[in-house]
Amino acid sequence: MQVTTSEFWDEKYISGNTKWDLGKSTPVFDHWIAKYKFPLKICVLGAGNGWDAINFSILGHDVTAVDFSNIAIENMKKYCNKNDIKMSILKMDILKLNSKFKKYFDIVIEYTCFCAISPVLRREYLQVVYDILSPEGKFAALLFPIDKTTTDGPPYAIEIDYIVPLISSYMNLVEINIPINSVPMRQDREIFVLYEK
Repeated sequence: MQVTTSEFWDEKYISGNTKWDLGKSTPVFDHWIAKYKFPLKICVLGAGNGWDAINFSILGHDVTAVDFSNIAIENMKKYCNKNDIKMSILKMDILKLNSKFKKYFDIVIEYTCFCAISPVLRREYLQVVYDILSPEGKFAALLFPIDKTTTDGPPYAIEIDYIVPLISSYMNLVEINIPINSVPMRQDREIFVLYEK
């Protein structure tokens, strides 16, 4: 099965091979989003089981969680229904989001999605992000894994010296740092970047 099919990712959930899933929201995003006290329209790309999207929703933001795994979508729906959490859950190929949304979101969130798609699709991904962001929208990304040296995947390696300039060709870099509050197994293996359209 190809990495670009929903069946590929459904099989990952069925087999329990979901190393990207922390089972909770990401501490880096928990800390970062706290500065935004007013409701924002947030899109979480490749949301998986939705932990970050759910946390943003609990904080009062208008959240759209996007994934194309049937199992991930059902997991999010079940959790939200059980816990009375209101958010939009969209089963869709993220690379087609700009056919549905134009200049809509205040923030687009990236974590373990960019590294899951084939590197040949990265420019297409970034164009979609640009298209769906509002005129002053922000792209907040936790890029992982920055320490991988092989070309196999997923996850595919994130070569910072190449990726940061690549994203900068679409948006303006506002912030870049190695987070001190990454989960232990990803400490010093990921980098936080914030871009503005």
